[in-house]
Amino acid sequence: MVCIMSGASRQLTLFLYGCCVAALGVQAEEHCPAERHQAAQYVAAVYEHRSILSPNPLALTSRKQALELMNQNLDIYEQQVTIAAQKGVQIIVFPEDGIHGFNFTRTSIYPFLDFMPSPHLVRWNPCLEPHRFHDTEVLQRLSCMAVKGEMFLVANLGTKQPCHSSDPGCPNDGRYQYNTNVVFSSNGTLVDSYRKQNLYFEAAFNTPPEVDHITFDTPFAGKFGMFTCFDILFLHPAVRLLRDSEVKHVVYPTAWMNQLPLLAAIQIQRGFAIAFGVNFLAANIHHPSLGMTGSGIHTPLKSFWHHDMESPEGHLIIAQIQLEDTAGSVPDHCNKANITNALSAMPLPSDSLDSDEKPAVTLIRDMGLIPGPGRSHMLWSN
Repeated sequence: MVCIMSGASRQLTLFLYGCCVAALGVQAEEHCPAERHQAAQYVAAVYEHRSILSPNPLALTSRKQALELMNQNLDIYEQQVTIAAQKGVQIIVFPEDGIHGFNFTRTSIYPFLDFMPSPHLVRWNPCLEPHRFHDTEVLQRLSCMAVKGEMFLVANLGTKQPCHSSDPGCPNDGRYQYNTNVVFSSNGTLVDSYRKQNLYFEAAFNTPPEVDHITFDTPFAGKFGMFTCFDILFLHPAVRLLRDSEVKHVVYPTAWMNQLPLLAAIQIQRGFAIAFGVNFLAANIHHPSLGMTGSGIHTPLKSFWHHDMESPEGHLIIAQIQLEDTAGSVPDHCNKANITNALSAMPLPSDSLDSDEKPAVTLIRDMGLIPGPGRSHMLWSN
């Protein structure tokens, strides 16, 4: 998916504006102080991947040919896992569409899809049990990478699930097709999966019948949340997910095309991390000719990011992230719970934009992210 918004509703733009002001105004006179007690740290990596794309994504192909292309991208993933392992990385995130590419039709993408058993129903280690399910070659390689690197691994791929005619939502071709994130533990076990809810002109995929609010636990950093690209602009799952006070970290595969002034990848990522007080691990695709770059490891206090419109090469970001015993004392408008509650009450986008605009502005101003009377924020700083 290429994440770019054209003619976006004012509601979403206002929300983004609030997050971006939070990101850019950290050094402002009025900002959220951070009094934290550092207890430990973990090492994270995100890889901005220049994917090898199908020369004709609309053409029909075989599973064998699809695997040949995907294995070229997986070879690069494996190289990055090896490098990351040498640096002590404990979790690595790869981008959306990094394995199979984009611009497919529902039919042309089918050979690129893996069968996806539910991790909630089946405990499965694809690396150790490669023949348990058919059409799982990509999952097998990702699982073995996690084992080889001794790290948690997050990746995005296309998946398929058969359905029956008795299911009223079952497509005519008898299967659901999903844009899916997967998480593997350091021993290769499939920990969980997330099906992207908010598709952006992705005709190849179905919208899940119910929203996945997915979290997973790690031995080194506690609980992580997970969603994909365009999801970041919506109440479900992004904001709702953060109602869980134990979610301190988010993994975020994306295929984001930058568009100024409010839709630059780093701007959105950093704003989200600051506004919600979480560590945000964002892996974007790298295609400068399409305006696609911008990945980072963002904490509420600092960011390690990569944005390069000139180099054709991918880039691995590795950073140490501090864990905290307590969040310290922060003003109410900077409190994560208050922010998520305020956003939960925000009217969703509708066709009657004028009637919805005033409540959205009021809520964001009440959160302290838009200047009110007699207040000033430093929007830009070097």
